[in-house]
Amino acid sequence: MRGLLMAFLVTLFIPRAIALDIGSLSLTPALVVSIFLFPTLIFTGKMKWALPDTVLVMFFTAAFYSTLRSVEASRAIESFGRGLLLSVVPYLMGRYLGVRPKLFNLFMRRTMTVMAVLGVLTLLESFFRFNIHAVLWNQPYDPHHQQRLGLTRAYGWTSHSIMLGISFAVFVPVMAIAARERIKHLGNYCWLKVGLLLVGVFCSLSTGAWGPAVVALCLVCWDYFAPFKPGTRWLIVFVGGSATWFILEVLSGRPLLRILMMELHLSSPMAWHYRWELYRRIYAVMPGFEWFGHGINTPAAIADSFQWSIDNHYLVVLMQYGRVGLTLWLGLLAAVLIYGWKSVWNASDTSYRRIARALLIALVAVALTQLSVALFSTAAMLNWLFLGLGVGMAQSLRADEDRAKKARPSPGGRR
Repeated sequence: MRGLLMAFLVTLFIPRAIALDIGSLSLTPALVVSIFLFPTLIFTGKMKWALPDTVLVMFFTAAFYSTLRSVEASRAIESFGRGLLLSVVPYLMGRYLGVRPKLFNLFMRRTMTVMAVLGVLTLLESFFRFNIHAVLWNQPYDPHHQQRLGLTRAYGWTSHSIMLGISFAVFVPVMAIAARERIKHLGNYCWLKVGLLLVGVFCSLSTGAWGPAVVALCLVCWDYFAPFKPGTRWLIVFVGGSATWFILEVLSGRPLLRILMMELHLSSPMAWHYRWELYRRIYAVMPGFEWFGHGINTPAAIADSFQWSIDNHYLVVLMQYGRVGLTLWLGLLAAVLIYGWKSVWNASDTSYRRIARALLIALVAVALTQLSVALFSTAAMLNWLFLGLGVGMAQSLRADEDRAKKARPSPGGRR
């Protein structure tokens, strides 16, 4: 099992272009390892059932029904099976690792080491257009056509720079807590690794990736770095938030207030038009498909549009799986966060509890990011991994609390 888990870790950082095509099936390294991991985790993982697991089963049942309605059965099974493996396997991995602290620590140590090295490589890509993955796998390197701050937007081993940045951002709160609390279980040089993770986020040169990193860091600072009275905390948040806002405006070269107003449709006719077109196009193709969506059969009105990307993951879920699918997707996020927070807040203060809180903070940041970014590639798989870790670590903390309660002498018992 450990070997398969480590093999899957490696496949997270191999470009999806490295694949063996058999007919219409594209066997990427991650998919191949997932095929072996899925039954192993199901039958030997010995995981205790939880409410988020029920919601997960309901979501994929609805997703399969939507897929089956959209295309012929053979194509539906192939497409759905691939998506299922590349999402459920990371989730089950998280569930498995979460209740095994020693294995979790090993997995995270190795992941953080890899991510730190990749942070250096993204810096080289941004400054010198050197992509190590193009060299390793003999793949053509196609630099992002948009340059910002005089630098190239790195995309590393992923297919898009935003997904690269989010892949780094999800680990930022974990390493920040490990560095602040001097938790050695996740390895040494934690502050250096935090810096290199932030380098990776920055080199994506995308506010879609900077956003979750900033939100996560703000939540971490609020929870861990500011042990002050409430009044003092609000002063710190006001000053720190204003300073962060100003820094982001300088880096992005755009006034963030205008960007926020664009998102809320309060100004800028072009931006308002883009967002309105985005929502209008999605809702225009939903009549007759409101409840179960279009599955994988993308409507012509969307597929034939002039390169309008659906920059909202929730709208993507709505279009594919309808109201039922979107409700269950939101329900899954809520179930994991509620299940996790209840366990984390009720648990004793240990290093494992602090890391669990950092993971949940990362999930909150990525959930907010999905309002302006559609997840795919490695970022989507890491999101599933963190969802599973949120449940698994919560169960581990609950088990520890139950054992501690049983070990305490009853008030009327013998001393």
